[in-house]
Amino acid sequence: MGARYIIALVLMIVVMIAWSLFFGNRFAPEPDESTTTETPASSATREMHPDAATQTATSDGTEASLNTDLWTPVEESPDDAKITVQTDNYNIVFNEKLAIAKLWALNQFPDRTVEEVIPLNLIPENALNCLALRFGNDQLQLDSLRAAWKADKSEIVLANGQEKETLTFRTIIGEKLRVTKQFTFISGAYFVDMVVSFQNVSDEPLLMGGNEPANGYELQWGRGINADLLPYEKKSGKRGRRGREGAKVYIGEGNPHHKLKEEQALATVLWAGLDSQYFSAMMIPDPKLAATYKLMETPNTGAGADVTVVAPTETVALVVPGFYLTSQQKTRHDFRVYVGPKDDKILKNIEAPNAPETPIRLSKVIDFGFFWPLVWGMLWLFQGFHKVFGNYGLSIILLTALVKIITYPFTRKAHGSMKKMQKLQPQLLELKEKYRDDPQKLNRATMRLYKENGVNPLGGCIPWLPQIPLFFALFSLLGGAVELRGAPFLLWINDLSAPDTLVDLPFTIPLIVTQIDAVRLLPIINGLTTWLQQKFVGNLTPTTDNTQMKIMQFMPIIFIFIFYNWASGFVLYWLCNNVFTIAQQYIQNRSAADEDELPTDTKGRNASKRK
Repeated sequence: MGARYIIALVLMIVVMIAWSLFFGNRFAPEPDESTTTETPASSATREMHPDAATQTATSDGTEASLNTDLWTPVEESPDDAKITVQTDNYNIVFNEKLAIAKLWALNQFPDRTVEEVIPLNLIPENALNCLALRFGNDQLQLDSLRAAWKADKSEIVLANGQEKETLTFRTIIGEKLRVTKQFTFISGAYFVDMVVSFQNVSDEPLLMGGNEPANGYELQWGRGINADLLPYEKKSGKRGRRGREGAKVYIGEGNPHHKLKEEQALATVLWAGLDSQYFSAMMIPDPKLAATYKLMETPNTGAGADVTVVAPTETVALVVPGFYLTSQQKTRHDFRVYVGPKDDKILKNIEAPNAPETPIRLSKVIDFGFFWPLVWGMLWLFQGFHKVFGNYGLSIILLTALVKIITYPFTRKAHGSMKKMQKLQPQLLELKEKYRDDPQKLNRATMRLYKENGVNPLGGCIPWLPQIPLFFALFSLLGGAVELRGAPFLLWINDLSAPDTLVDLPFTIPLIVTQIDAVRLLPIINGLTTWLQQKFVGNLTPTTDNTQMKIMQFMPIIFIFIFYNWASGFVLYWLCNNVFTIAQQYIQNRSAADEDELPTDTKGRNASKRK
């Protein structure tokens, strides 16, 4: 069993790593025709921050020359007026001149990379498209680059029982189109209602669209979303694999996509945006707008990748089809913007604007992978245990104990199989010696010996099979359930989704499988319990392979380094599993010893009674 146990553990870790490598990039962008790749110059223009750009892309893909003597683009400046919004759930900072969000901090979720308690901001510093508009009409787009917005308020604070407040930005584009962005902030909510209004103030009809009728204008979000790093990730400059992050779009069928297939390009979008491990920023249009989806990829011109930002080159856009405005005609388009945690209890209550009867299933942004039914069931158990005990660490312990109880019949049967295997060791050694030059005869003789003695050579591995899905499910749960982010257990374990830290080290030791920059007690205790488990379980099937014996001796140490920077909740599960396995094996060993001490006739009578 010792060899099988170690092999089972190694296989689970190898498969888990391979799984994350293969499926972790399911949403990774792949260059094809459906992805818009922009040159740095045109990208700057499209982001309303053109700097020295003198060209812009027209709707047919050609470059239209711009005369810099005729227009001066509005650029972002540190001196620009800032509009601040404060509620219980978030703080927002808008750039008034550009009417875009520059900061969106969640008050209930502190930034884990700094010692002081400050809210986590989800908008990267260089993001210039968060709630920006881009017009399909080329002339309107050029004119919009020169338009400055004005807000009707400089500050909003929702307090003292105030339920909602509005903020309105206004501008006139090209002396013919009045545009209004009105935001409604609601106390206690993570979503913001947004109304974009257009009025043709000229004497001529105005086409809101270009050569592509499907593109009237775009409502954009990006580039990227902040990664919510752990302290050791920020220190090392390397972000661990988080699975499916970045741009996501949902069209009402199947699962969310990173990008849509060609035949889905004109599908009506229910929501689209960017998400990180535990948080998302999603734009939800009024379904009557029949908005479509666009993903823009901007080449990274920086010196290196920014680990603090997820999808730093991706900008997501909702594309509203073109429409006409007669002289003085006005129209409004409704959106809902959700920026907050990927919490099912919150997400399932978010509705589409003006269409509460349309199921948008925003909770599908939570992706628990292949074993999602098991993960959701596990999360339900966690939440139930948490309601009773108020501690997710205890929930992990109770769940592990529940699994051990369920698998106990398999474990007991495997124990009997291992005892039989132990008694057959001398005969197996004789067969190996007898047929050492004929492997086929050795296999046939070995299987015949097993059959004659009623031994299943795979019986020792059976108890581990039900735990393999649990292994992956818990790994997915700890990597995606926002409930466990920042959830404390006890003493120094203050975040079950992060490695435990007893003492920070003033230096870093780089290793192949991990890096050591702190003293973490939980992986060390887990290594000790792995060694004890080898002592209790491994002696049932002694091995004659010296290489195998040496590997098994070093496995506890290897596991310390493998688990060193893993989430403490996962290591806690593994530790509890080791402890319960040791206790279970001790009870079984005592039971087997008591049976061996019984007289032969008594054991026979007991066996007949059991039959």
